[in-house]
Amino acid sequence: MSTPIIIIIMGLFIFWGHYMNGVFERKSIPDVLGLMLLGLLLGPIFNLVDTTAFGKFGSIFSNLVLLFILFESGTDLKFSEVKTSLKAAAGITTIGFFFTWFTLAPLCYFVLNIPLLPSLFIGATLGGTSSAVVVGLVKKIKVTPKTATTLIMESAETDVFTLAVPLSILGLMITGQMQMSSVLSLFISSIVISLVIGIGGAFLWTFILGKFRGLKNTKFMTPAFLFILYGITEYLNFSGPLTALSFGVAIGNLDYFEPKILERIIPNQDIVLAKDEKDFFSEMVFLLRTFFFVYIGMNIKINDLFWLSWGAGFTGILFLVRIVAVKIVMHKNTPVLDKGVISFMIPKGLGAAVIATLPLQQGHPYGTTIQAICFSIILFSTLYCSILFFLIKKEITLPLYRFIFGKDKIVS
Repeated sequence: MSTPIIIIIMGLFIFWGHYMNGVFERKSIPDVLGLMLLGLLLGPIFNLVDTTAFGKFGSIFSNLVLLFILFESGTDLKFSEVKTSLKAAAGITTIGFFFTWFTLAPLCYFVLNIPLLPSLFIGATLGGTSSAVVVGLVKKIKVTPKTATTLIMESAETDVFTLAVPLSILGLMITGQMQMSSVLSLFISSIVISLVIGIGGAFLWTFILGKFRGLKNTKFMTPAFLFILYGITEYLNFSGPLTALSFGVAIGNLDYFEPKILERIIPNQDIVLAKDEKDFFSEMVFLLRTFFFVYIGMNIKINDLFWLSWGAGFTGILFLVRIVAVKIVMHKNTPVLDKGVISFMIPKGLGAAVIATLPLQQGHPYGTTIQAICFSIILFSTLYCSILFFLIKKEITLPLYRFIFGKDKIVS
């Protein structure tokens, strides 16, 4: 495909993204569906675009999307909301991951006759949620700030699980060796070091801005510094998304910390992002989200109806299991609307797709099978999530959620 045609298509992507965003606002239909449909048409259906031509760019692009989305959402989170959501976020992240893992693995093992280790790998790979989908949908519905924060934090925190666990299982699949101590150390260190780099980087960047005020004259300096922090974290094999989120939260809440910690070092006028910078990040997030979901659609494999059908069925089971997790974790006083949203907010993203391709790249005999079932669940989890989001936003399914979770508790 020639360069002029590619540029024309990119322009059409942007117009389509704005159109779908307008449709979403009017009809409460998630723009994710329209963008993924466009990707499906361009890629696996009509084969107009060969995704292998993207090469390494595809992985870099997906990382940029997560980086911008998590940073922007982090700047909007209030520290008081983060504190009140920590328990719920940790609970739904942990229980949600293990429920998904221990549901998918037996299904793959007993129903599809996939060996144990590949089954465990599939379950662990799909145990998280997609930040790009979750953040975009949460901002479009009137859940409480605590619930919105919980879901955003979950989408970042699950990255720790979905990196440490499946990669460790993959090592056992390929080499036959895995040490539990290494898994635990990787998991704990990934959380701690990612948070240290993110929060510490926010204070460092604010200090730099205070010393070199000319840096604030351009909107690209904060993203550039964020790129560095994210890259360092990923290079050290820790959680880049968690660093991006914590950096955003710290930047957006330095006025909370500053009087107590760095009052003499960080000038007050430098601790909050200017409105034009926030507008810039919002535009970047919109642009990147548009290309991101088109790219996901292009990467979905639909040439095998066998795996598509099983993926559709398994995904439905995951949504039922999620309801159980919500009933266990969420407080009784949580509004029914919020519980309903949490119960279906389990879309799988491109991060899971990337991990799902690793066994095939390393020549594992079940690599093709793993990739096919994972891609199918990624597709249907996003599809189901979008449909359920539309139904609850229109209040069509609210009576069903009241039946499942009970009516709202009136707190005097």
